[in-house]
Amino acid sequence: MQRNLGAETIDGAPPSGEKLVLYPVFPFLTREKLDRFLAVHTGSLRFRGGFLERGGSFREGSDPDEGLYSLADYPSMRRRAFRESALSFAARGALVEEGAEVDVTVRLAGGAIVRRGAVVRGKSVVGADAVIGAGSVVEESVIGDGTCIEGSYISHSVVGAHCSVGPYAHLRPGTNVGCGVRIGAFVECKNANIGDGCKLSHLAYVGDADLGERVNVGCGVVFVNYDGKRKSRTRVGKGAFLGSNCNLIAPVRVGDGCFLAAGTTLTRDLADGDFCIGRSRETIKPSGAGKYLE
Repeated sequence: MQRNLGAETIDGAPPSGEKLVLYPVFPFLTREKLDRFLAVHTGSLRFRGGFLERGGSFREGSDPDEGLYSLADYPSMRRRAFRESALSFAARGALVEEGAEVDVTVRLAGGAIVRRGAVVRGKSVVGADAVIGAGSVVEESVIGDGTCIEGSYISHSVVGAHCSVGPYAHLRPGTNVGCGVRIGAFVECKNANIGDGCKLSHLAYVGDADLGERVNVGCGVVFVNYDGKRKSRTRVGKGAFLGSNCNLIAPVRVGDGCFLAAGTTLTRDLADGDFCIGRSRETIKPSGAGKYLE
């Protein structure tokens, strides 16, 4: 608004003499509209968005143009702002569906699509032909070419090209995802580096970890990164297979090509190619269930 109107922002009481005071903001007021208002109204007047002092007593006036004067005006101004940003993106070859919210500070490459109900904030970058699906929130993040985000929350992270994320995934700050990665439902990543071609298909927590290329993370895998006092990192080599319901107690290293059997709790480093299984044997008491079900 300051640039549009050639105005200045001041602290404290305004100076004496002829002046126009606008408050709090006029997001869609242009210099031309303001000039028309000043040409019509003479003398000193008060209006909903401020006051014009030109000498003489004050009288009631009318608003220069639509703008944001109170909380009641906010919803309509917000809708208008996102409609205008969608038109701007369309002119550059990106589609923002009605009902999506994309900040004007965002960069959308040609062919990118932001579906109804999605939100893209801040200085995020969305690559060519990428799709931000309904219900997704992307803030201050980079999404690579051809990547599809479905119903997920991504914050201060980088996702490479041709990835699939979601639904219901959560990429927390410091997550860096390579290319061709699959991150499925209910997967949470934090401060993690995930190599090209990895698969984290569902229900896992990857925190403070470095994964090489083509790592398979099974359902229910937890990277146990916190011991109550400090956070520690886990490193997994390329081509490793982490079976379902494994716990990796950091700090620990898993070498290239290792196989971690389902249900294992890992506390020691594995060399390249190692196989690890860490399950306690079942204890079966025939007909013993009744003791616990009475």
